[in-house]
Amino acid sequence: MILVDSEIRERIGKAGIVSPFDERCVQPASYDLRIGALVYAPPTPDRAIDLSANGGAFRLPPYGTAVLTTFEDLKLPPEIVGHIGLKSGFARKGIVASTGPQIDPGFEGKLFVSIFNVAAISHVIEYRDTFLTIEFNALDRAPEKTYEGPYQGKKTIGADVLDALVRLEGMTLSQMQTQFTELEQHVRTWSQLATRFDEFLAEMKHHTEAIEALSTRINKNVDLTTPVEARSVSPKQAMDEILALFKKRKRLFYSDLVEALRLDFATVVRACNELQRKGLIEGDDDGKKRTKRSRR
Repeated sequence: MILVDSEIRERIGKAGIVSPFDERCVQPASYDLRIGALVYAPPTPDRAIDLSANGGAFRLPPYGTAVLTTFEDLKLPPEIVGHIGLKSGFARKGIVASTGPQIDPGFEGKLFVSIFNVAAISHVIEYRDTFLTIEFNALDRAPEKTYEGPYQGKKTIGADVLDALVRLEGMTLSQMQTQFTELEQHVRTWSQLATRFDEFLAEMKHHTEAIEALSTRINKNVDLTTPVEARSVSPKQAMDEILALFKKRKRLFYSDLVEALRLDFATVVRACNELQRKGLIEGDDDGKKRTKRSRR
């Protein structure tokens, strides 16, 4: 038989089954248990956090885990069994709890509950906030043997309790999220490097073509030491010829223009500067390359 509010006051409150007992925690057919002072959470596996000395609050990170204790001590008589569950307000925030199916008759001590934040945002856990609800069932008769398990009489978080409640030797969800974020950043970085590498290969291809052209001339026994007589043309004609050549080859060195058009170097530079000033061609980002490109 499930105890209702009046029975909870008489049979639970006055009997000291829940201590300290608070009338405000009595519900129609259950009692609300509050968050106790001690919390266990990474990255301090060797000690508990005392909420009462920590501003009364604890931040549960995204995908984080923690072990909470109840503020109340329980002392169930042989004829009473308890059933607990996480309050719906916590569940709606994306917090789930790992709890046993029931509290056996004869149990004494505090409850230890593992909670997990499955949401991508943090939540603040407050000292003495209600988080569990316990339903009391009256048995028709007392069992032959009451509870004698490992949690009997426990009121603090010890190594044996933690070992049974959480296994944090592996990677937590929070750590997994951090590593996935770092992996995403690495992928973006490598994507940017791949784009730059493609540009580098294109640049190398251009230089390779220039070297191959030079090798062809050498193989044809062209006398490279004999200077080519430069033509004398007007500045406008030089710009027209250079612009026409850019439309065919798109990317040229000053030396390419000198050789292809048989113009002197100074004339080529002046003409290119004037074309660039007019916005008809453009230079490379790296000024040392001394190349010009036609605008599209």
